[in-house]
Amino acid sequence: MQTDSVDTSTAELERLIRSGLIDTHFAPVVDRFTGEPAGYTLQHLEHGSEDSTGSASAPLRADIRASQLIGDFDASLRSIGLRAAEAAGLPTHTRLFLQAEPESLVTVEDRTDEPDRSVILQLHPERIAASPAAVLRSVRLARSQGWGIGMEEIGVDLPTAAFLPLVNPSVVTLHPGVLDITDTAHLAELIRLLHAHTERTGGVIMATGVRHEDDLEMVRALGVRFVTGPLYGGPSTAPEPLTNPPEDPLADHFSRNAAVQGTPFSATRALRRDPLVMDEPLLTAQMQSLQRRALASGGESSVVIGVFGEDQELITATRENFSVLSGSAGFVAALSGGFEEPPIPGVRSGMVDASDPLRREYAIIVVGSDWSAMVAASRRSDPGPDGRVEYDVYVTSERYTCVDAARGVLSRIRPLG
Repeated sequence: MQTDSVDTSTAELERLIRSGLIDTHFAPVVDRFTGEPAGYTLQHLEHGSEDSTGSASAPLRADIRASQLIGDFDASLRSIGLRAAEAAGLPTHTRLFLQAEPESLVTVEDRTDEPDRSVILQLHPERIAASPAAVLRSVRLARSQGWGIGMEEIGVDLPTAAFLPLVNPSVVTLHPGVLDITDTAHLAELIRLLHAHTERTGGVIMATGVRHEDDLEMVRALGVRFVTGPLYGGPSTAPEPLTNPPEDPLADHFSRNAAVQGTPFSATRALRRDPLVMDEPLLTAQMQSLQRRALASGGESSVVIGVFGEDQELITATRENFSVLSGSAGFVAALSGGFEEPPIPGVRSGMVDASDPLRREYAIIVVGSDWSAMVAASRRSDPGPDGRVEYDVYVTSERYTCVDAARGVLSRIRPLG
């Protein structure tokens, strides 16, 4: 019965799109720092529907995500929205914010002749976590084609921020519910991780669903720059053209857009120093030390990744640590040439091919909002004294090295479903 329901929904979506029965609504975005218009968020509704709150497009988006044609439908909505903006006479410098699905990023058009990042594709954190390998590759492609990348619905749960360091969005859009949070401990942690991102990258925070003046107290406390919601005007199918702003708030955002490839040990080439040499007991102790630090940090928004050569089983201490981390960190993965699925519920994994250099490596990588660390080791070809196995080892907290290593391992993670 559920399959029939999904098929019916897919058929209805196809009918609406083919018949031109999807309207684009434009909700104004304001730069709180300058008071100037900053662009529009785009929402798609069935023809004739009204939206005074900015949330009426949610059912249509849910139907798209449930469809096997998710990429095709999302690409169609993107085209519909951009055509509507052109038909409304919006200048090309007008910044547009669109919800986007990772499956549609492989079909993005070349916008390198348009103003830089004039369209921001907003990705949902759950969609990123479901298929990080494909998402990270597609994000790099989209950026190279002139699109901006954002993340949406951040902050009600801290794990939604886990992929901020790895995706590096220009715009971090908060979940509307953040404005109603009263838990000051949660807010303090959220503010810390948000500003770790903006301080490091030059990204911008956006608040959605701003209803009244009382919401502005929270907006100011969070350091939000872009604001949208009923207080600034409801969605309309007839947006007003905007003048070119005197400054681009995203001009200082640094995306890097590095390739998603390699192994933790290959990422350490950027360190430009010689590795340490350790035997197996000391390497194991070093990896355990970083696992304990990840546990002690309590980082709900941290990404923790383990690489275990060709081990078929994890040692007891590692298994216990990763079991706890799977319930406390934002995203946890473990890979080995000796297993396809780690023996720990909630820990993600993927295939390590027979020729994959990852089979010769051991690593623990932690990427958090405001700290990162890694132990990366490669087994030496020649034995050490007394025939012992030895490893070349890097111990580092250099941010970009850890991020690049994590992205490389995530390229092997099997998607959910």
